Amino acid sequence: MILRTFDAAAEFLRRVGPTLLADEAENSLILGVALRLRAGHSYGEEPAFLAYVEDCSEVLAAVVRTPPYNLLVREERENDDALGLVTAHLHGGGIRLPGIHGARSAALRFANVWEETTRARSEVAMEQCLYELTEVVAPSGVPGRVRLADPDDRDLLVSWVRAFADEAVGGVLRQDPVGLVERLTEASTLAVWDDNGAASMAAVSRATSNGISVSLVYTPPEKRGHGYASACVAGLSQRQLDAGRRFCTLFADLANRTSNALYQRIGYRPLADFVEIHFRYAKSEAAPMS
Repeated sequence: MILRTFDAAAEFLRRVGPTLLADEAENSLILGVALRLRAGHSYGEEPAFLAYVEDCSEVLAAVVRTPPYNLLVREERENDDALGLVTAHLHGGGIRLPGIHGARSAALRFANVWEETTRARSEVAMEQCLYELTEVVAPSGVPGRVRLADPDDRDLLVSWVRAFADEAVGGVLRQDPVGLVERLTEASTLAVWDDNGAASMAAVSRATSNGISVSLVYTPPEKRGHGYASACVAGLSQRQLDAGRRFCTLFADLANRTSNALYQRIGYRPLADFVEIHFRYAKSEAAPMS
């Protein structure tokens, strides 16, 4: 059993990409991040960590991290020893992971291995469902239309991005909201539902060979209850299918029953359960490294 690390996303994808593509929708996050790295996208000032564990040429696990974000974990076959190799490599390099994200079984078992090795304490920060859509069920009776965001929407959508961060991730937004909105608008990947003005928003990102991920779904409180979010996501998803995508994916917080029901009504089907886990370290330890 060998852990192989890579400095370049292109080489990582050349070696492990075919394995990840076998379950492209379920691997949409880790694949999408690696593909964006290969295209030159930067997530931060520090270099990305890309690695996989193989045994007799069989890929057992793959991991990607773009500091300061969490480690993305993907298992092809359950094997605690493979997770142990990743843990030993990171811990041996003085890394203090802030957290991990992955399918439930792999993430929980990695957290156990990390705890045993580092004496960190883990806590589940969010339980999620990964959904996949291949055919849109368009909602009816929602006034308005979906359209791409334009520069005139910038200030409003920046305020929505900040509000989204407050509601969805406790105010933690590592990207500049102005730059994010401008970048998504320029790339034609940010959409709004317009009913005599913008009423809801949604974005797409992390394209893979056949799919793309929907995120940043937000409707301001005063405009909720009219079906704008479902119409916006449905309209944006249909645009992606019409453009040749075979599927769309999205993550939803399982604690938010309203969102989960909304996505299922427009054609999104549960694919896998994921968890985001955060690590806490003793105060006596040195300041965590990224």
